[in-house]
Amino acid sequence: MFDYKSYKDVDLKGKKVLMRVDINSNIDIENNRIRESPRIHALIPSLEELKDSAVVIMAHQSRPGAKDFTSLEMHAEEIRKLLDRPVIYVEDVFGEKAIHAIKDLKTGEVLVLNNVRTWELETKQFKDFSEAEELEMIQTLAPLFDYFIADAFGAAHRAQPSIIGWPTLLAGPTTVKEFKYMSKIIESPEKPMVMLIGGAKAIDKFKAMKFNFENDKLDYALCSGLTAILIMEAIGIETGEPNKAAIAKDLDKAKEDIKDTYEKFKDKIILPKDLVIDDNGNRKAINIDELKKYNAVTGDIGPKTTEEFKSIIIKAKTIIANGPPGIFEKEVFRKGTFDMVEAMAEAAKTGGALAVIGGGEMGTAAEMSGYAKDVSFISTGGGALLEILSGKDVPMVRALREKKP
Repeated sequence: MFDYKSYKDVDLKGKKVLMRVDINSNIDIENNRIRESPRIHALIPSLEELKDSAVVIMAHQSRPGAKDFTSLEMHAEEIRKLLDRPVIYVEDVFGEKAIHAIKDLKTGEVLVLNNVRTWELETKQFKDFSEAEELEMIQTLAPLFDYFIADAFGAAHRAQPSIIGWPTLLAGPTTVKEFKYMSKIIESPEKPMVMLIGGAKAIDKFKAMKFNFENDKLDYALCSGLTAILIMEAIGIETGEPNKAAIAKDLDKAKEDIKDTYEKFKDKIILPKDLVIDDNGNRKAINIDELKKYNAVTGDIGPKTTEEFKSIIIKAKTIIANGPPGIFEKEVFRKGTFDMVEAMAEAAKTGGALAVIGGGEMGTAAEMSGYAKDVSFISTGGGALLEILSGKDVPMVRALREKKP
């Protein structure tokens, strides 16, 4: 399914290499620190494999205007703690400071550039890859490197210059591993296959669910988060104004499609039986038929839903989770998400299931729960994973296919 050349297909010893990685992390804004970051942890083995090269890391953190749009200084510090090699940080992307630091970089050293999205053109999408190749950043940096490695699987669905603009591209260690697991899920998933859906991006997750049902790959979709709210509102279950407001635009666009899809696959689409609200710092489980009466934001799945979801996960042979069932950053809404990660870990350990967690938020939740090491794989992809699971030819995959050295 994936056609590419990897970093293993060339001799990188003594070479200067640019790695576009995804270390976009969950930032604790109040304390100015990175919470658990599976993406940074996933990068370390990749850097160990490239210990005989001079490696320059290019990455992003959030997007301009967001509260967690920060420099990559904290990220460089985290890498420094985990890697037994010199890690240098420069507050620049392709200006004079960056150019000098790149030229001075020695074999065995790692240089982290500043957040690439501080360059305004980085957030622009380029359908024509050759247009991106002509941009100032690409033209400035490309001559300084021997090879360019695509290892930002979490941003693989973005046709942005740092992802697709380099003259040649090799798949990096993280990307190769991601492709291995994605191939298992897409080409020959062992049945029954279950998708646990939570978090935001409701319409995108609905589309991925629908695609896999229509292609007879998916046996059950366990819906939580905004996707559950979206489906329930579409089929006439009132969830309260605060919940409905969060999915109103998606509902207006796709209500009939959602209703039709639910009617077609309603025996396989498992909706919550109860959801949790914050009752003065305590968890209060509300049955679905009472949500309108309480008219409050729901932040987690309740005990009835948890038990039903767990019973299905335990029997599954392929499980993919995209998005947390609860707003796990708040302790009162944490339990449902942690229980789902524990169930996936149990299915992997005792039942031999392939249990894959996708997305930065769900990956962070897995790390916080203590069960991260017990699932089969934590993907660094959220939106990218969704698009690949929806059958799309995402930009980074296409670029790797078209730009083999």
